[in-house]
Amino acid sequence: MPHEVIEDFKRDIHWPTVLYYIHLHALGLYGLILLFTEAKWITVLFTMFIIFYAGLGITVGAHRLWAHQAFEATGIVRGILMIGHTLAGVGDIYDWVVAHRTHHQYYGTERDPYNHKKGFWFSHVVSNIYSPHPQKERLDKDIDMCDVDYDGYVWIQRWFYWPMFIVIGLLLPINAPAEYWGESIKNTVFILGFFRLAVTTNLSWLVNSAMLIWGLKPGDKFPSDDNTIFIINKSYWLNYHYLLPWDYKCDEFGTYDRGCGTFFIKTCENLGLVSYLKTASSESDS
Repeated sequence: MPHEVIEDFKRDIHWPTVLYYIHLHALGLYGLILLFTEAKWITVLFTMFIIFYAGLGITVGAHRLWAHQAFEATGIVRGILMIGHTLAGVGDIYDWVVAHRTHHQYYGTERDPYNHKKGFWFSHVVSNIYSPHPQKERLDKDIDMCDVDYDGYVWIQRWFYWPMFIVIGLLLPINAPAEYWGESIKNTVFILGFFRLAVTTNLSWLVNSAMLIWGLKPGDKFPSDDNTIFIINKSYWLNYHYLLPWDYKCDEFGTYDRGCGTFFIKTCENLGLVSYLKTASSESDS
């Protein structure tokens, strides 16, 4: 394999994005305080449900279904996951998939937008506040998006993202507690608005930075270039995932064949809502 030439370039910090994330997290922290000190118990449960649902939209939807085509889903499931992803407030599915496929294709290089070799802080935070790679448009054209190009749910969300996000991601979840069980407007805005979006934003970031938490570290027993161990023992999720990204059992946060996302997929399979689940067998390696 030829030695890769690393381009020398400068990516500038996008300061409006920095200010947005600073305010989001600061106000979200206040929302967390209100969640434990003032909010009604039903608001706490509702917040947990909304975050869980949005998390499925990111992990099962954008990541496993659309980015890696780990299974096929009916229109009902696609619609549910598309709404969940919109609720997360992390941009449209198409852009998320392009960025994640770029991350896999150029993993660990300067072209990788979340390059883990620069450390967790860069991979998790800084990469999301920098300007794009100067060759981003050309790099995007190198990413095969044919499958997503013909997905109607992805394009409906892409065309109408902002109206959908304002209604689904802001107005409905913020209004519901005040409308149906008398929660204060202050609590709903800071908890269901800022706190919830801060959590879902970090869930989305963590999909691309999790290698630095749950992956193998330098000096661990099994080096990252020893591929056999990841096929035999799938407990090393992150390294295994970068070898076989289409395995639907790969949980985003350090487990294999466990977790809410995998349970959701298996439940949908039992209901006949998803099919052609892709996985690798340790016995057959297929």
